[in-house]
Amino acid sequence: MTTDILFVGAGPVGLTGALLAHELGLTVRIIDRRPSTQRAPAAHVINARTFEIWRQIGLDVNAIRSHAQTPEKAGHVHWVTRLGETVIGTLPYEQQGDDNFDITPTPLRNLSQHRLEPLLTEELRQRGIAVEYSSSYVSHVETDSGFTSTVQVGDALSNIESTWLIACDGASSSVRQSVGIAMDGPDNLQQFNMFHFQADLDALVGSHPGILYWICDPYSGGALVSHGGDNEWVYMMPADGARTEPFTDEECFTHIRRALAPTDSEITLLRQSSWTMTSQLAQSYRIGRVFLAGDAAHRFPPTGGMGLNTGVGDIHNLMWKISEVERGSADDELLNSYESERRVIAERNAQASLENAFKMFDVFMALGIDPDKEVSAKNLVAALNSAESLASIETAINNQATHFNMIGLQIGYRYMSEHSTTPLEILTDELITTYRPSVEPGNRLPHGWLERNGEIISSLDLVPLHSHVVFGGSQYVGEDCDVRLGTDFTDSNNWWSSTLQLLPHQALVVRPDQHIEQIRG
Repeated sequence: MTTDILFVGAGPVGLTGALLAHELGLTVRIIDRRPSTQRAPAAHVINARTFEIWRQIGLDVNAIRSHAQTPEKAGHVHWVTRLGETVIGTLPYEQQGDDNFDITPTPLRNLSQHRLEPLLTEELRQRGIAVEYSSSYVSHVETDSGFTSTVQVGDALSNIESTWLIACDGASSSVRQSVGIAMDGPDNLQQFNMFHFQADLDALVGSHPGILYWICDPYSGGALVSHGGDNEWVYMMPADGARTEPFTDEECFTHIRRALAPTDSEITLLRQSSWTMTSQLAQSYRIGRVFLAGDAAHRFPPTGGMGLNTGVGDIHNLMWKISEVERGSADDELLNSYESERRVIAERNAQASLENAFKMFDVFMALGIDPDKEVSAKNLVAALNSAESLASIETAINNQATHFNMIGLQIGYRYMSEHSTTPLEILTDELITTYRPSVEPGNRLPHGWLERNGEIISSLDLVPLHSHVVFGGSQYVGEDCDVRLGTDFTDSNNWWSSTLQLLPHQALVVRPDQHIEQIRG
């Protein structure tokens, strides 16, 4: 039996794609070479736009968000000598507060991938779709109706027939490699060791809760990331490129404790791994009916938390277009806009993430970093006891604010089309950190709180997954109006005139992915 779409990879992007496809009436199968959902923390930043997309699918976003760390616990990033010792500087971590309800119904939260994936797989299960784990994509051949993909399960091979093949299988994508799509950009910016452990570090955290602690001690370095839950942490340590074998458990404990002030807290090592920071984009996002999404299409430095979220935006953009082609509402040409729209967004997100990574070095320069660790340690002590140096350190840390406030990129990105009237703006710190609602075609429909049938809803809730929608002002005369101000919804906050700055006779055409296609009137 042929399925409409075979998703290869069941990370957040593939799972979101399968949920979208199901809601659009398409049949899906989703395979993953892993034995189960993600076991170790990986991505943890879920930005507002990703939650908005899940909300549109019909997921219980509040239930998902209840598993996330609260802004009180995960609302800051700190530079410390070691955790529990001197706090050198602090910045807010993204815009998570209630004031953000003015621009989104679902502000950013920190929810680690290993806790997120089971929630999404359960949503799929409730829709009658089971992720086929321990199933490795091997190859595919084209057929008259699509593809026959060969999948390995244990020692056995089987075939899956599908019309579409979507690669969501990560940075080393087997599907991408099989179709010969190359990556552009540096493939080895820096290597890291990852130690995932459990420990009650509340005494060391003290009055400085946060999501991220940059360790400035020259003998340890790296970063500690709080993953909430049952006292879960990850220590990211720059790797010695010459070493290839795993650390012993005792070596792992030694490295972790070097990043901490002396503590009697028991440390339970859960796992270790290594990874390489890259910044790459696929040369193409599409070959025929094979598409790349998420890390299969782009790899960013983690400095900005844009990887997972960009991938969810990819699949949101792609699925409504495939649906329209499947229904006969659009021809194949529509699918070319997937790459032209999403690759530009990935380029900008990669640029911002890479600049964040490079800018971090300014802090360590202000602290007196030196190739000789003993010299670095002496310089650090001197810097922390010099008023002039402390002022330089404060300036360097404050200059990292863009890194931890990217709301403009997260919900303010814009697609270019025939209806666009202005070119994309040059990427600046102001553009990255500031969101200004706009009805310029290509923008996400600005959020506003409206009332429909006695219920308070977001303007985004008026956009269905399966079709374009025409928002009309109270005096719009077009017969194609789907929802009209004053008739289908009440606007007590003047969203139409104040936020959108539209007149009563005007209208907006909004695509199924909640991006504005056209202004009328």
